[in-house]
Amino acid sequence: MKAAVLFANQDIRYADYPTPEVKPGTVKIHVKVCGICGSDVPRVLSNGAHFYPIVLGHEFSGIVEEVGEGVTKVQKGDTVSCAPLIPCNHCEDCAQGHYSLCKHYSFIGSREQGGMAEYVVIPEANVVPYDPSIPFTTAALFEPATVALHGVFCNGFQGGGDVAVLGCGTIGIFTVEWARLLGASE
Repeated sequence: MKAAVLFANQDIRYADYPTPEVKPGTVKIHVKVCGICGSDVPRVLSNGAHFYPIVLGHEFSGIVEEVGEGVTKVQKGDTVSCAPLIPCNHCEDCAQGHYSLCKHYSFIGSREQGGMAEYVVIPEANVVPYDPSIPFTTAALFEPATVALHGVFCNGFQGGGDVAVLGCGTIGIFTVEWARLLGASE
């Protein structure tokens, strides 16, 4: 398959790369859209990758190409996005449901091969199915939208009052939209 492969610091190329194979409990996705996260920039420019070569990309959407043994959540042809954090499911934080605090996590597009490729294989638990009427470009924004929502919840926002957002990059813009949807007056 073709992929944007990071071979070394500041060495990213559109190249042939092995097509990932589906395994039990995983889903193979034909990627239609993949965004570039701000966290991808230091991975490329500042020795920020965990290993080389690696295919980056955790903000993507696509169509299920194949499902591994035991997968029940989706089937071939479904439109899906990705929740990129892969918790260990064994530590104290995971046992309490605090997956984002897992110290033994993995991450699609950072510690696992990602979506800047024709195909990506991810665990079934990380697949986010969505209605096919949603455009791929919109669905690829699932992850940054959830990052913003998490920030709104972490700040105890409950609606009704005014909200100020400092910094209106992608996450800031989503934060404004979430605050508006959740009842901010201004």
